[in-house]
Amino acid sequence: MIGGYAFLNKNKGVMDRLNNALGKAYNRIECSENAILFHDNPFMDTNTAVYSSENMTMISQDLLVADNGSGNYATVDLRDDFPDLFRLKHTDAFKDIVSEFRMIIIAQSNEGTDLYLTSNRAGNGRIYYHIVDSGILFSSDIRFLLKIIPFELNPLGVYAIIKYGAIPEPLTISKNISAVPAAHFLHTTIGRGIVRTKAYFQFEFPCENTQVAPSDFDEIIQPAKRELRKSAKFLRRFDPAILISGGIDSSLYAAYLNEFEGARLQGINCTFGDNDPEFEFAQALAGKVNAEFHVGKMETENAVRILADTVALTSHPFADFSSMPIVFILKYMKEHVGGAGMLIEGNGADDCFGFPALTIQSKMLLKQRFPKTLKNTIATLSQNSRYWKWRSHEGFWARVLALADSHEIDYLNHFLVNSPINYLQLNIERNWDKVLVKTMDSVFTACAKDHDALSFEAKTTVRQLMHINSRRWAAKAYSVGENLGIHVVYPYIWRDVLTLQGAIPWAAKVNNGIVKWPLKRMLEEFMPNEFIYRGKSGFVPPFAQWLTCKDFNNAVRNIFTQTNAAVTNIVPVKIINELLDDALSGINLRFPVLNFLWAALFTEMWIQKYKK
Repeated sequence: MIGGYAFLNKNKGVMDRLNNALGKAYNRIECSENAILFHDNPFMDTNTAVYSSENMTMISQDLLVADNGSGNYATVDLRDDFPDLFRLKHTDAFKDIVSEFRMIIIAQSNEGTDLYLTSNRAGNGRIYYHIVDSGILFSSDIRFLLKIIPFELNPLGVYAIIKYGAIPEPLTISKNISAVPAAHFLHTTIGRGIVRTKAYFQFEFPCENTQVAPSDFDEIIQPAKRELRKSAKFLRRFDPAILISGGIDSSLYAAYLNEFEGARLQGINCTFGDNDPEFEFAQALAGKVNAEFHVGKMETENAVRILADTVALTSHPFADFSSMPIVFILKYMKEHVGGAGMLIEGNGADDCFGFPALTIQSKMLLKQRFPKTLKNTIATLSQNSRYWKWRSHEGFWARVLALADSHEIDYLNHFLVNSPINYLQLNIERNWDKVLVKTMDSVFTACAKDHDALSFEAKTTVRQLMHINSRRWAAKAYSVGENLGIHVVYPYIWRDVLTLQGAIPWAAKVNNGIVKWPLKRMLEEFMPNEFIYRGKSGFVPPFAQWLTCKDFNNAVRNIFTQTNAAVTNIVPVKIINELLDDALSGINLRFPVLNFLWAALFTEMWIQKYKK
């Protein structure tokens, strides 16, 4: 964790609570008469990087990587390299960092004391902040700020998690804390009262202005292949472990890692019982790259304990129930894979190289044109219907009910909706949807060059990367790894890959119905077609199966029946109990319903743990 307190006039109450929270566990850096920075040292293999001079102090705990000018990547030393780069380029220096990073900079200028807070480009790491009289308190972990300032629960944030799976920045779960959005930095001059955020990275899509024949697709994906191999060559020196699920993303990157010299590759897999359909493919890939294959098996009887671990190790609430196996496997790695201080994750690959939502514009337009009043009527009349809840019911009526499960101000955001909102009898304020859409769209627009002129596919890609990947998928491991002392690295969302993916035509990303074709084509160099082009079940834990277990189901139910349950102020507990009853009786709930149950459960547990 990195953080600090910058002030024009020191607030004694804030300072006393800060000193109490820091105790002896954190290192302090007095960087001027009106600012203090602090940090822990979560990673055993590296200390927190700190630069301090008379006029500038900067701090980061992330792996800083840049192009060395000779076609390879090199580590950027925060103490020796980045200060001169920042003096030369100012905030444009952030663009030079290829890897995901967070950074805090305090600099003296003619205007006074300037503060810069930088969040990850497309990953999950954020800097959180709280404005106090004549100052600002900030940290990379919102839980630390909640030790100093009161937790003022933000019901809009709870609704955002239930609906979209995550809270869009600058909103957070607490009304009095804000977050610097991904790909943005915050700048303020202490005491002047002006806080502004600005994007330091923007997506561009040159593919929209070029015509590429299918016969040239192989050639146009080569730059992306070179960049992935380039990052693999760089990361190999750290002897990383890699999460091998049997899927395309981790398999391809493991193959690239294996091309370069280093200690034997450590492959880690999480399996859900003896009949996990993906295990044989993960095992085959591990054999292909000669990885030492470590397998952690999640058992149903351990689900309650793993659930508690997930809440305790995750730095902020969001919704993705594959969080549980990720937490399980990171703990397994910490306990059983000696010496491995870095884990490589494949998140971001789908988002960059092809995902199903690229092909659903007509479906989203149909959903948008379906009258809102009719949706509401159908939802009201169908509250007791099994068709919106149970997976086994398909056909015409089920499709109509699916059309009615939500309505959006901007049709582009339909695919971001995580739960069957219209059937949940929510108690929400009328303006909440407008506020959330405006907040989300401000980030999407800022992170894409000429956003309004982009195609449906380009705008959808920006949303996929900046919301689904950054706020949800990458969140599963990022803070958990930090809490366990493990660097979690996402090479598929390094700057150069994000840039190069914009040159790949949409027809190549979904080529004749083959989603993520560029990566599958690259993997043909290493694995047979029956491995690559098979149907894949995905990395999905048996959450529905766990809910059929009486002990797990009761533990979940008890979370919501507490008198101070925040989620039940928005969702009637009657609805939650009905869904849990269905699950306990063995009914196969639809995926959006499971998403809702997890979002409500995880959010409620997180709030109860940290709202002291």
